[in-house]
Amino acid sequence: MAKWNPLALKILMWVVGILMVVSSAASFIGVSVFHNDEGLAGAITAPVAGIAFGAGIMIAGFDPVANISWVRAVVVYAILEVVYNIFTQIAIGTFDIVAFIIGILVAAVILVLYPNKPALWMQGGTTSGARA
Repeated sequence: MAKWNPLALKILMWVVGILMVVSSAASFIGVSVFHNDEGLAGAITAPVAGIAFGAGIMIAGFDPVANISWVRAVVVYAILEVVYNIFTQIAIGTFDIVAFIIGILVAAVILVLYPNKPALWMQGGTTSGARA
């Protein structure tokens, strides 16, 4: 099973990136119609940021070990997705069960598949791969 872990990690990163790009691209419609996505004085558009983040995840998926910062970013994103869904359930009564489950699964599977867990948690004196 362990021999398949590097390939599984790459595929997971690609799938997360594709999901991010597709969902961000789909949100262009809502943003274009309702104009409710004005960042800091209109400087940031969420769909564009999501597409860029998703593309970065897909590119990092070619070599996740060398792109450890992107792997960490995916774990943080997955945790934030879970926290966001819990918060919106408590605050306004909406809950996206699919995003909640995907967030839990993505974080858990990355934590299981990543070969150098101390580097993932920034423990130890040296890290493998490139720094970003």
